[in-house]
Amino acid sequence: MVEDTGKTLRAGTYRPVNTPEPVHVEEDASRLPVALKIKRRQAIAAIEDRWRIDDEWWRAEAVSRLYYAVRLASGQRLALYKDLNSGNWYRQGY
Repeated sequence: MVEDTGKTLRAGTYRPVNTPEPVHVEEDASRLPVALKIKRRQAIAAIEDRWRIDDEWWRAEAVSRLYYAVRLASGQRLALYKDLNSGNWYRQGY
């Protein structure tokens, strides 16, 4: 059982989980990601999966994202997505 600390929860005490982080991505002529820069340039060795999400179509700006599960040359795996409305790239954990 979780102990009651007696502290009052406020809006500022919560932190979002899995918040996307802007990242600079280099694209090839087909607009596929080939490298990204997180502190330094890192080549993308493989695109392991790709999927698209189109959601909240009823809003003024619907969510339209193209996700990539990539493996870097270092072996690290990441999830990236391109916001198709703005053209910006983001890194997001899963």
